Amino acid sequence: MSALAAAPARTEEMAIIHRIFRRAFPMVAALVRQAPAGDTARAETIAAHLDFHLNGLHNHHSGEDTNIWPRLLERAAPQAELINRMEAQHEVVAERSERVRALLCTWRRSPANGEELATALDEFTAALVEHLDDEEAHVVPLIRAHITAGEWERFGRETFEKFTKPEKLIATGELESVASAEEAESFLGTLPLPVKLMWRYLGRRKYAAYMRNVTATGR
Repeated sequence: MSALAAAPARTEEMAIIHRIFRRAFPMVAALVRQAPAGDTARAETIAAHLDFHLNGLHNHHSGEDTNIWPRLLERAAPQAELINRMEAQHEVVAERSERVRALLCTWRRSPANGEELATALDEFTAALVEHLDDEEAHVVPLIRAHITAGEWERFGRETFEKFTKPEKLIATGELESVASAEEAESFLGTLPLPVKLMWRYLGRRKYAAYMRNVTATGR
């Protein structure tokens, strides 16, 4: 099947999702470093926010592993080395993520010193950003050329559906917070009207309150 015969994927969404990860993990590392020693309530708030983003990244990458890389290997065979590099980078990011999770498990119970966790987050973020840069520069054009709009939308929908209802609210807020006004309007425009109205009149306030708690600006 030639993907070129169908509408191309809206790959602009990839950059928006990547912006969330680029912002979130350095922010959490800073919050870990600033957290008062022994404040388990504060540590739990930060840890839960980090869990959300680690899980979101895992779902995003596992979705690519299942839905994107196999199709590109089939349809853009001369680029197999590039796709294999993407898969190898996913493995490195996953390994560093597991180290972060292990340290997080200890820190959230006993937040005496967060430097080891914050440093592991820095190292994880460095590997992740290297991958995101590579993917945006070299893989996004292949997705645009070889993945149909329907396949791309299905990948995004399946990834989003892995979130719980409360997590979907956070994810929507994160998307809107890193998007331009035009990008946000395009994204929200795809939502059913009742969902769109609920987000505008209730969801935004809930997300803002959630972030005030995460960043401690509401304390």
